[in-house]
Amino acid sequence: MANSKSNNIIILGAGSTGGFLAEELSSENDVTLIDRDVNKINQIQTKNKLDIKTICADSADLNIFEEIDLKSVDFFIACTNDDKLNLLTAMYFESIPGIQTLVVLKNNKYKDYPGKLGFPEIKTFYHGDIVSEKIMNLFETPYSWETDKIADSRILFLKIKIDETSPLIGKSIYSLNKDGLNRWKFLAVTEDPSNQKLNFVKSNTPSTRLKKDDIVLAVVGLESETEFEQTYFSTDNLELRNIFIVGGSYIASNVAKRLVRKKCNVKLIVSDKARARELSEELSDVQIILGEPTNEDLLKDNGVGKDCDYFLALTDDDEINVLSALLSNKLKAKNSLVVYSKSEYQNVINSIGAEREINTKYSISGEINSYIMRKSYSHETIVDENTKIFEFKAKEDLAVEKISSDISLAFVIRNTKDGSLILDPEDGIAIKGDYVIAVTLNSDAEKSLESKILK
Repeated sequence: MANSKSNNIIILGAGSTGGFLAEELSSENDVTLIDRDVNKINQIQTKNKLDIKTICADSADLNIFEEIDLKSVDFFIACTNDDKLNLLTAMYFESIPGIQTLVVLKNNKYKDYPGKLGFPEIKTFYHGDIVSEKIMNLFETPYSWETDKIADSRILFLKIKIDETSPLIGKSIYSLNKDGLNRWKFLAVTEDPSNQKLNFVKSNTPSTRLKKDDIVLAVVGLESETEFEQTYFSTDNLELRNIFIVGGSYIASNVAKRLVRKKCNVKLIVSDKARARELSEELSDVQIILGEPTNEDLLKDNGVGKDCDYFLALTDDDEINVLSALLSNKLKAKNSLVVYSKSEYQNVINSIGAEREINTKYSISGEINSYIMRKSYSHETIVDENTKIFEFKAKEDLAVEKISSDISLAFVIRNTKDGSLILDPEDGIAIKGDYVIAVTLNSDAEKSLESKILK
């Protein structure tokens, strides 16, 4: 842990995003969490035993902020379920010198409001744009369960499941990394792939070999991605053309629009008649189907089966997404993806066989955390509740993997006389000035790495 707290932060809203942010930020910052629901606040404090200050009050009453020394506040984050309240309170805090204001929005129509209202400095975060981009990344790497572009898009982070036909079966991570030196690197593998909760462990010994159903974490330099794909994956299985989407959300319509531009055949099922009519006018090249996403016969009659290359569950309801994805697997769709917000659904999603999942809470919290801590490190990507990717500039020579046995040094980007190069240092040491990409596999490793970065 760092010896002193970095920032003084107020978080408005103790819902899933606010509670998670309070947990993420409290270890290195002074956090005040405000919500009018005392049960939410008590639940967060009891469950996580956080070292935070809490205020139970209606934030629409700006008088509640009088008990806070606002001159000491560095950041204000508004993430209630009420976009108008978030914007109102953000404008109040933006008028106080020295405070940076951040707003998490539920509705995309409010994204431009801060500028229109004369507060362009307010930073807005909308999960619809962040999640849409993550989904489209998957279509660039269809062999991967999860794809994140990191290090200013110079490197791909991949979560890959080893299927029964994979040429990776029987190979050791040690030999794979030797073959891919400075081009790709396998970082960790699931300790027990049959467990609903995935725990990743490092395995660099030649004796440990990959097997069917293992899930591995890997990084690939963008310039080597084609070679990596051709070496380890059959191109016969990478063609994605027939896509079925459930949901009338912004994410659903945005992804559908972008997939049509990629020449995909897209069908979209919507349960609300008025929304279906809107989407029919907006998405002329998409087949809009009116009906319930959990109607098995409806899905089957409209092509959810062995010819469905990808089934995307993109409603705003976690339960509907999980149930519809379960049906798609039953009907033998080739790939499925579930978007969800409640972390307790992660194990359920893994157990029903949905290959890919994106947590909106993790996605948006990672962006906010990176923004707040950007002076200490460049970016943080939350893979799951245990696994995170840190990007930072080394202030001194650093033996990254010696900080903790559960930290994997992915790559460094080093400036040399030949230009900026992606390297996997043989001695495992990042030298001063390197741009470092490291992956932590549990919370203790995360705290240990942060203590070095923030020192």
